[in-house]
Amino acid sequence: MSKLLGLSGMKGLDHFKSLGSGLGAAKSMSISTRMFSDMASAGSFANLKLTAEKLLKEQASAKTDLQLASSKLKKLTEDVRMLEEKLQNAYNENAKLKVKQKEDEKLWKGLESKFSSTKTLCDQLTETLQHLANVVQDGKKELNELGIEKEKMESYFRVEQSKSISVLEEKDAMIKEFEATVAVNGLAVETLKSKLEELHLESRLKEDELEDLRTAKKNLEKEKSDLVSKNSDFAKQLDTSLQEIKNLNEFVNDMLKEGELAAQHAQQKFGKLQDQYTSITSEKNALQLANKDLKDNVSVLQKEQENAMVQHAEESRLAEDQIRKLESEVELLLFKKMEMEVLISKLQENIVTLSENSKLSENEMVNSSHKIFMSKNKDHIRELQSDMQKKEDEIHLLRKEIDNYTETVDSLENHVTEIHNKLEEKDQLVQELQDREKQLEAEREKIQASLLAAESNLAESKKQYDQMLASKQLELSRHLKELSQKNDQAINDIRRRYDLEKLESINLEKEKAEKNVGEMEKNCELKLLECREESKQNLKRVQEEHANLVCHIQQEHSKKEMSLVASHNEELKRARIQYENELGEKTNSMRNEHEAQLRALRLEHEDDCRRLQEELDMQKSKEEKQRALLQLQWKVMGNNPEEEEVTSKKNHSGSVTKRNQPDSGKRSQLAPVRSEAKDVDSHYLVGSQTPVSNLLRKVEQVNTGSLPKHSRKVTRHEYEVETTNGRTITKRRKTKSTVMFDDPSNHKKKRTPKVKTSREVIGGIKGGGHPKPANIGDLFSEGSLNPYADDPYAFD
Repeated sequence: MSKLLGLSGMKGLDHFKSLGSGLGAAKSMSISTRMFSDMASAGSFANLKLTAEKLLKEQASAKTDLQLASSKLKKLTEDVRMLEEKLQNAYNENAKLKVKQKEDEKLWKGLESKFSSTKTLCDQLTETLQHLANVVQDGKKELNELGIEKEKMESYFRVEQSKSISVLEEKDAMIKEFEATVAVNGLAVETLKSKLEELHLESRLKEDELEDLRTAKKNLEKEKSDLVSKNSDFAKQLDTSLQEIKNLNEFVNDMLKEGELAAQHAQQKFGKLQDQYTSITSEKNALQLANKDLKDNVSVLQKEQENAMVQHAEESRLAEDQIRKLESEVELLLFKKMEMEVLISKLQENIVTLSENSKLSENEMVNSSHKIFMSKNKDHIRELQSDMQKKEDEIHLLRKEIDNYTETVDSLENHVTEIHNKLEEKDQLVQELQDREKQLEAEREKIQASLLAAESNLAESKKQYDQMLASKQLELSRHLKELSQKNDQAINDIRRRYDLEKLESINLEKEKAEKNVGEMEKNCELKLLECREESKQNLKRVQEEHANLVCHIQQEHSKKEMSLVASHNEELKRARIQYENELGEKTNSMRNEHEAQLRALRLEHEDDCRRLQEELDMQKSKEEKQRALLQLQWKVMGNNPEEEEVTSKKNHSGSVTKRNQPDSGKRSQLAPVRSEAKDVDSHYLVGSQTPVSNLLRKVEQVNTGSLPKHSRKVTRHEYEVETTNGRTITKRRKTKSTVMFDDPSNHKKKRTPKVKTSREVIGGIKGGGHPKPANIGDLFSEGSLNPYADDPYAFD
């Protein structure tokens, strides 16, 4: 019976082990099913690999557990066989005891057999105690396995925590990249502002050119007034001035073409900026796709991070701080956007003012062109109209650029809205992580409840084991009572001692088992506390590393900003230097062209001066011919022609001085001519005055008093003749020829056009004017115009 009790106790222990293994298998199956569900939800191949490896490890551990269980079952079967054999032996001994009961002689032999049976029972008890110790050791092993599983779960949680930290860092990097793109767009806007300022400068330069053209037109008007006052001989100079005007128009067209080239260059730059914008948009789309992939990964990680989100509470707080920083940065971006809109409104107002100024300049140009060049400069008007159309096209291009600028601002707004959406998605992720943390806490409570249930099961198994021991003890006592009916008091004393020793050993073993269980629980609690402290320290370390990384990234960002600002300033300096060099080259080219035009004008005026000098030489030769004719006439008339010529020259010189008294500013020019005439005619002043000289003098007096300003026809000739009686008789004779008196206005200085003429050329023209006649030979332009040439009765 004792053997049967031992077998039932062993079966109860085996049932308890099977329950423990069933719980472990259920846990492993629940973990495996959970892992399979996570694997099904995951979409990435890497996660599948990891889960497959974990499953293989779990299968290996399960195989080892099964092998251990199979070995235990083999051992138990062997123990059962041994116990059956022991039962058979006990039955045989019982038969022997029955035989010994019949035989009184064989009592001591029976007692000895009883002593042996009691020894075997003690051995069985020791074996059961050893079995209990093995069970305790198995429990310790199971607790160790649970600790190992806990460590594995903690390592898994740490890995998932590192993954989540890496994902958050990637998101922070993406946000910083978006900030960098916003800064690049701001730089692009600043470049557009600089280009608009350059266009304003070009418009101002064009206005200055228009003012120069206006001044040129004024000068042309003055020149035209001067040219109208002159004779028809200066028509050629008017043609040259018109050619100069055409050259100026061509120069203006060239300048406008240069402006068009500059506008085309600006358009090319704008095209480049548009290409950059398209590339940025493509990058943005790529980033959106990456964000979608990240969202998918986040959805996978959410399922995988069920037990790791308790430790991420402080990280979520840090994420909230970063979100607040991003919101402040978004507010700064909105403020910059408002400033940009104000700048756009100012630029539009400037464009409206420029258009109004251009319209006013158009009206002024049209009025001036109608007043000055109504009949001769229609082509010039058309060119000016085309210039104004080009300016309107440039204004239209500027408006298009402003529209494009507004479009870029809209795109920046869309980008800001996308950042807001991403921040909202991040908030949602944080909320989901919080929900997952709550779920993890609930699961942890469930695990704790399952641990409590396991502990309760252990307590119940202990109670059952105690009951089994008690039942075994009762059965043993009954069996001993049946045997003690035939035994003596010594056997009863031995049995009592044995019972006391057995109880003491059982109590000691119970106390040892309880101590071992308490020590195991304390060790588990200490390990849990250590794991918690290590997790807290890891969290603190990770937070510190994250803060250091954020500071480092901010410093790098500030350094990059400084480098970009420096490079932008250098580019601005280079652009200024280039524009200054271009302006210097343009000014030098303008100066060279102006000097070339001045040289051409000087050459033309030098040609005019040479032509005038040749005319003067011709006139001098003609005067010498007339003097020779007069000398011949005086020789024909006789009676001291030299004296007559002297007196006539004096009278003529007096009349010339009277005639030239109103022109007081021109005496200095006529004095050298008079001195030259006197030097030439000094060899004729020898004799005394004759009646012919008186005649000529009276003719001069009559003609000078009655001559008009420009010319006078002489159809009659008056002269005096002295008779022998002392009377003077005036006679009139008709002549066939006429005498043309020279226009004094023709002897004035010639004025040249005021456009691009130097003072030296004007001084040369002033020095080369027609000299006024200082003798009587200037009254006759040709020898054929002599009134005495065809009159045979002039001096009868």
